Amino acid sequence: MKLSLLMAMFQLGLVISCVAAETSTISNAGIHQSKQWCVLAPGARDPQMQAFLNTACSQLVDCQAIRPGGSCYQPNTLQNHASYILNLSYRRNGQCDKAIGTISVSDPSFGKCQYP
Repeated sequence: MKLSLLMAMFQLGLVISCVAAETSTISNAGIHQSKQWCVLAPGARDPQMQAFLNTACSQLVDCQAIRPGGSCYQPNTLQNHASYILNLSYRRNGQCDKAIGTISVSDPSFGKCQYP
């Protein structure tokens, strides 16, 4: 009986340590959340990306970072700019645009371009 109880506690400890090993943060409200970013999905098409950027930059988010001189302007590609703005929109609205975006658990930040 003691051996089976000890084994169960050991297995539970492994499960807890595996869950705790995930990339996570504690928000200001104290809620456990995994770090996630909304980034450009493979296969997203240029017209979709451009339409998204046109809408997002005119109505949803501040696109200063992808304009000349901005921290995420370089590389100056449609893909790079759309990915950064997708994430800004995701942070603001809580939804990743499924037409061109996908959720990533890897931080896409690089150089001076830091994804929130």
